[in-house]
Amino acid sequence: MKYVAILLLAILICSVATAQQQTSDEVVRVKANLVNIDVIVKDKKGKYIPDLKAEDFTIVENGVAQKIEFFDAPLSRTETKSPAAAAPETTTSTPPAAARNYVALVLDSQTTDITNLKQVREGTLKYVRDQITENDTVALLAVTNGLQLLQPFTQDKSKLIAALENTAVNSTSKGFEQKDLAENISSHQAQLAAATSGGVITSTAGGSDAARIMIMQVMLAQFVKLRTALGLQQSRPILAALAAIAEGLRTIPGKKTVVLFSQGFVTPAVLDWQVQSTIDIANRANVAIYIIDSAGLRAGAPASGSLVPSTPLAGISGIVNQEQRIRAVGGETVFDNVRQEGQSREYDILYRISGDTGGRFLKGNNDIGQGLERINEEIHARYTLAYRSTNQNFDGTFRKVKIEVKRPDAQIVSRSGYYAIPPEEIVPLSPADKKLLSGFAAAQANPELPVFVSLSQFRAREGLFTVPLAIELPPAAVKFERKGDKRAMQLDVLGVLKTTTDKILSRLGGTFDVNLTDADYQSIVNNNIFYRQDMVLAPGEYTLDLIVRDRQSGKTSAKREQFVVPEPDAEFAVTPVVLSRFVEQARLPLLAGDEPADVFTHERSQIRPSPGRQFQATDNLIMFLSVYNAANSPDTNKPLVRITVRLLKDGQPATKFFDFVLSEVQNQPVPHLTLAEYIRLAGLAPGNYVAAIEVKDMVTRKSMKQDAPFTIVP
Repeated sequence: MKYVAILLLAILICSVATAQQQTSDEVVRVKANLVNIDVIVKDKKGKYIPDLKAEDFTIVENGVAQKIEFFDAPLSRTETKSPAAAAPETTTSTPPAAARNYVALVLDSQTTDITNLKQVREGTLKYVRDQITENDTVALLAVTNGLQLLQPFTQDKSKLIAALENTAVNSTSKGFEQKDLAENISSHQAQLAAATSGGVITSTAGGSDAARIMIMQVMLAQFVKLRTALGLQQSRPILAALAAIAEGLRTIPGKKTVVLFSQGFVTPAVLDWQVQSTIDIANRANVAIYIIDSAGLRAGAPASGSLVPSTPLAGISGIVNQEQRIRAVGGETVFDNVRQEGQSREYDILYRISGDTGGRFLKGNNDIGQGLERINEEIHARYTLAYRSTNQNFDGTFRKVKIEVKRPDAQIVSRSGYYAIPPEEIVPLSPADKKLLSGFAAAQANPELPVFVSLSQFRAREGLFTVPLAIELPPAAVKFERKGDKRAMQLDVLGVLKTTTDKILSRLGGTFDVNLTDADYQSIVNNNIFYRQDMVLAPGEYTLDLIVRDRQSGKTSAKREQFVVPEPDAEFAVTPVVLSRFVEQARLPLLAGDEPADVFTHERSQIRPSPGRQFQATDNLIMFLSVYNAANSPDTNKPLVRITVRLLKDGQPATKFFDFVLSEVQNQPVPHLTLAEYIRLAGLAPGNYVAAIEVKDMVTRKSMKQDAPFTIVP
């Protein structure tokens, strides 16, 4: 959810708009909801057929014939045709000599090892020097932790060459960590298999053997958690960048292509919606995504033996039951395990994204320039057909498109169809999402579930904020069905993040079908049902619409949270305190010196927020907050911050006050001080309390106060 990517693309697309506004004799007007599809036609020998006309094509959508309204011949033709466009209600000026081919070259430095950057650079330079023509406009970008613009769209070869030769792109690849994790997981799985039977400690295992097996199980779970976290770190920025580029190109007429240089990655199941959303956005913009394996020829690396699923769930739905597919083990679902197990599984997502957008995945070749040449041949052989669907109900459902040509033995290569996404939607919502959201007003007015929500804000790099969304439900409010020796729970959690103008920025949440053992169920009873998802946001005003449904009881609840992410500045600042009753050992960073894996991590401990702020007298009241821009003392050259906490009941002190002193600065992701302390609640009577907190910079004498209400329940 790197929304800075969209802002960066606004700058990138401006360069295209400026080029298009030079001179214009021809105006292409596009009314509404055009469907654009690129088509490649080959003869029986595999050669491209470049001389077809609009009347040679027929299009059928869901069995209904469609009228072709715009037709753009391959770029190899000498005459200029009116290019198809995908923007509703737009007027675009296109001079006869204007560029008709837009190519965004994107380096995925999240997965590309630094040793492979040279061959990518050399191959791209060869492409720029030998393949680019006056019809081509090219941009250079890189995906690190966000989207980096190296060169805006230009037809100037010298600018592209200079950008390639002079721009240093730092590889943020986690390839070595991936390899180490895979080896550790494999090793621990083998050891456990040898020491246990079916994953269960054998009856012959003695005390020390049983303890050793349990230690291996805990370590394996930690490695699996790290694998999932690494997958999220790698895939989220790449998907967000591809979606932002495609959306930025949507209103631009002409042939539009993204070429991604990537070594591949595995997307955890929680990102299935974002993968499909990225594909849908690219298809709506008629952007073909080609991918080149930036590792080139890999010695001894066999091709993936798995079938590429046509949907996020295809190919594994029959492997195990629903509970096993969804149930998380060590922080990773069986969905995730299926995707990780096997050889070259990082290729699967590359095949899917490229294939579903009308592109191609090229691998096994160290000559990157040759790969770009093959892509360039396909780009220049593409026809673009545009039609206005006879079904104008853009409800998000999939529509199958069949294209035929009146030429014997012709072979058609194109997308099989598209999801009917309304033109105004940046983040596509599925029909199920829309159906659930249709009951938002009623669920908000008459909530049937007690849902507690909290939103925190912590500064991240580049002026952004990490905003964790935490949701908590009391287990007594949810229906659990007995299934043998387990209890089934089925929850839908859907969040829609919007701007103040109702522009959808992101979809959050998921569907949870879980069967719980008695131990798992007891853990939920003791700690509540909890869900959390982090957002990375730029300063601004936001609205979050959240709806939760218990599918077994039919009960729903909805909340609308409006919040402001402030501009970071150099003034003394404090985050709102987060209250918690649950703490566990934090995982180690993926790399020495890497930023903490979680904003709620301090030293070796990680808290879990308690949005309901309900505690028992046997609990500890954990307080967590961050302090920014505290001044250094001239004596110690360190900050000195004093935090005083007073517990009040009915406005009167309930205990003595508590003092805490902070002086140790944490530098990741930005310099800050962290309060992570607890107060024992033993001896306090049930009732409503307030934690009155004062944070004071003892060097400048600046101070900030805040109140945090909470309840002690019987």
